[in-house]
Amino acid sequence: MSLTRNPRRSLNFVSHIFKPQPQTNPRSLTTRTTSEKLPRSEIRRMAQVAMFDYFYNNRGLQFLIAESMSKNAPLFNDTLLKTLHNASPSGDDVIRSITRFLLYHPVNEFEPFFESLGLKPSEFRHLVPCDKMFLNEDVFLLENYHVFWNYGVDREKMGKIFKEAREVFGYEKGVLASKIQAFEGLGFSKLFVSKLIVCSPGILIGDVNVEVVKVVEMLRSMGFGLDWVAENLSEEASYDWRCIHRCLTFLRDLCVDESELSELIRNRPRLVFEDSGEWTLMLAGFQTKLGLSRMELAPLFLKLLPQSQELGKCVSNLRHCFLFLRGIKMEAYEIGKVFRYHSYWLGVSRLKHTSTFLNTLKGGKRRLCQVIQDNPEEMKKWTMGLRVQPLPGTGVVDIVGSKAMKTQFLLELGYKENSEEMEKALRCFRGRGSELRERFDFLLSLGLNEREAKDMVKTSPDVLTQASVVLETKVNYLVNELGYPLSTLVAFPSCLKYTLERMKLRFAMFFWLQARGKADGKLAISTILVYSDKSFVTRFVNRHPDGPKHFEDLKKTATL
Repeated sequence: MSLTRNPRRSLNFVSHIFKPQPQTNPRSLTTRTTSEKLPRSEIRRMAQVAMFDYFYNNRGLQFLIAESMSKNAPLFNDTLLKTLHNASPSGDDVIRSITRFLLYHPVNEFEPFFESLGLKPSEFRHLVPCDKMFLNEDVFLLENYHVFWNYGVDREKMGKIFKEAREVFGYEKGVLASKIQAFEGLGFSKLFVSKLIVCSPGILIGDVNVEVVKVVEMLRSMGFGLDWVAENLSEEASYDWRCIHRCLTFLRDLCVDESELSELIRNRPRLVFEDSGEWTLMLAGFQTKLGLSRMELAPLFLKLLPQSQELGKCVSNLRHCFLFLRGIKMEAYEIGKVFRYHSYWLGVSRLKHTSTFLNTLKGGKRRLCQVIQDNPEEMKKWTMGLRVQPLPGTGVVDIVGSKAMKTQFLLELGYKENSEEMEKALRCFRGRGSELRERFDFLLSLGLNEREAKDMVKTSPDVLTQASVVLETKVNYLVNELGYPLSTLVAFPSCLKYTLERMKLRFAMFFWLQARGKADGKLAISTILVYSDKSFVTRFVNRHPDGPKHFEDLKKTATL
């Protein structure tokens, strides 16, 4: 757009745009401004007047650009006012101070220009050219700005275009207009093309985007017009049309015929347009791994998503539920069964975090699995915002029953009933009676006889405070990887109370020293594990000059 500069006409525009307050009595106004400080809003308005006058009359920028830069760059204006310290209370003094400052201290015009396009300083800081200071030095930038403006693209949307497709503003004269016209030549309306540009600025780079054409043609063949497509595009998002085409092709393969596909997309347009269809493909892969067939996916999409529900949030809820079921050790085929028949409501609501309500339910993981298998809809009571109630048949009765099972277990170990030794053992053996029995049975499964297993747990009750999986991991490391016999565990059962990380770190250091002749290969396992970290460094690590450095390297490796 070409505008003729006319200073006298511009002053009339300024008075109309910024609307100064009427002055009925100049003498009384003078008295007020010298005795009272102007409000902050009035000072900002005066700053806008001065900025417009500088950009339009002194710098020669076109009227629309000067007006936009002065009115829509509040951060830049505030920074300028702070620089001047705004000591003068008079409005005329504010304008005069800013004008004088700008004449002798020219500013980088790209900063207020980018801010007027809706960009934040953090977004445009790296976009400011290093070798230019004035907008008139970048002719193509202003030329393409006016091409977008004339086409109906709002200035706030131009900031998004500049951020995502900066090279578009560097096109020579006529190039950008020809690219836009190429889309109109495909039968796209001007309104549709303008929204398409804002949503997908990348389509203006290179040749005509073939994927856009394919997607529009596919949707047209299903009965969806350009207005429907534009209505479901969000100007806040950015679209990958190749991914949208892949999603549409996938949905077409799922559905029996075109009518079923049209119904699915009409009722759930988010399947195609939210994150360019990536969430749809991710959800399909997730459900397929859990055992759903391709024929079951299309009906699931219709049931799964309320029209207001975000697809990404739905996938997040399902994933959270899956991790919860894995966390309570539910079998894979049982998890698949839950998701096959109940995904439609599991995706709508989010379960509480496992650690938050597992203790409140007062039931072990095995019990929890059984409750869910019997009635998966019990999980509706465990969603965010609801108060979790204990499972039926739990509470005091369970606690009493668990204590009775623990007492029976200790009697089988050889403790005498109602003895002081029994009371002490009840405190030492932490866990439910059923859990203690399960862990004891694991020790027997290693090949130990009952007497050896009883001696181990009576000597070191801490052994049974760990889950069977943890015990199995430690035993595998000591017996299968390091080659220690089971008799070592019987002689020194306390070795199982140390963490696996401690074991691996200590033995890795010990073998390193042994390879350099600084450690005896016949040392007992207790000698390596029982020392504190400080004593272990003193007694072992410092035996070799490079020991401390190697020990620190092992620690770093262990934390990765």
